[in-house]
Amino acid sequence: MIPTNDSSALLARFEQHLASTGYTRNVVASHLDCVERFLNHLTQRQISVATVTCADIDDFLQQQRRVFRRRHGHRPVSTGNWRRSHCTAVRKFLQLTIGQWPPTPTPTGPFDTKCRELCAEYARELRDHRNLAACTIYGNIHEARGLLAWVGQQQSEPELAALNVADIDRYLTARVASIQRTTRKTVSLQLRSFLRFLHATGRISIDLAACVISPTLYRFEGVPSILRPEQIRSILTTASKDRSRVGLRNYAMLMLLATYGLRSSEILRLQLKDVDWRGERLWIYHTKTGGRSCLPLMPKVGQALINYLRDSRPECTAREIFVRSAAPRGPFVAATAVNSMLRRHLAKIGIRLEGKRGPHIFRHARAVSLLRSGVPVKTIGDVLGHRSVASTNVYLKLDDHELRAVALEIPTTAVQP
Repeated sequence: MIPTNDSSALLARFEQHLASTGYTRNVVASHLDCVERFLNHLTQRQISVATVTCADIDDFLQQQRRVFRRRHGHRPVSTGNWRRSHCTAVRKFLQLTIGQWPPTPTPTGPFDTKCRELCAEYARELRDHRNLAACTIYGNIHEARGLLAWVGQQQSEPELAALNVADIDRYLTARVASIQRTTRKTVSLQLRSFLRFLHATGRISIDLAACVISPTLYRFEGVPSILRPEQIRSILTTASKDRSRVGLRNYAMLMLLATYGLRSSEILRLQLKDVDWRGERLWIYHTKTGGRSCLPLMPKVGQALINYLRDSRPECTAREIFVRSAAPRGPFVAATAVNSMLRRHLAKIGIRLEGKRGPHIFRHARAVSLLRSGVPVKTIGDVLGHRSVASTNVYLKLDDHELRAVALEIPTTAVQP
């Protein structure tokens, strides 16, 4: 039976999607032309869109390359760019129509299938029973997959029940060879969690978590970078002079960082409904703890948000306040967008910091400024969205001003001639 690919309906839907996400007319026309040829290719080979495979796309590209050569007498000048443009159009189309592309790879064998089922069960355990944050679950699952992949490579007939202390030692030796001590600590904690799960579910007979030795991290051992008040004012003053679409968006982000000390993910997940303009309140969802805080909407922050929403924010269906200015228009995928923006502003005004230079430097600076203003530590923790005072104390170790106030004088003795 010949599959029925309703080309006109699919192309109309794809065109509407491209236009609504901010692509230019030339890009829309180019993508539509490529996808139309792709649909004709599928119809000729009696393949439905729902059953497309990577091999079908490779077949389409080879066929299009032959057509190009017959028409122009030579291959594409830049084969890489030509292939990339065709693949991009087809990928966007399949992501819209199928929902996921590229598809999940087919399991390579029984052990691979077992590992996927195991990781899915482990993810449910972390989410439903331990109530961990999504980013924590992602990190634990990533480490679990790494261990399982290593086991599959080491054994001709992989079997988790055969895991022993020597296997874990070899895996850790290879895993932490080129990572920093703080990252080694995280890896060891994630590995312990997965090994305890394997033991609790009967996959291994011995609790191997006890054999995972992690490096010792002393409390308050690392003093991160901190911005001085005059540096923060310089950053905000410079950013406020940029009245472009991107400049208005970046200035609003920087105002949220400097005023409230928010995390990057909290800024990017801020939605239109979270701003109570009449009540002059701002609702913050803390991605790390899962809690919500209600903060006063400061006038300068509110004005920065209004300027961005009124004059800069592109039209799109996303409910997040901050969206991409370039196509595809929508919410930011990764919190690293704030890191990149801040790094450019620091370089622009010539601020060089030792240690970490991410958005957390505003968070540290805000905690210290509140402490110097006499705000109780508990209140500072509420502003930052911490569950315990211990979490807040990490930020307050930077208050060198208070340390100088309680420092003891060094006794001196008169020098005898």
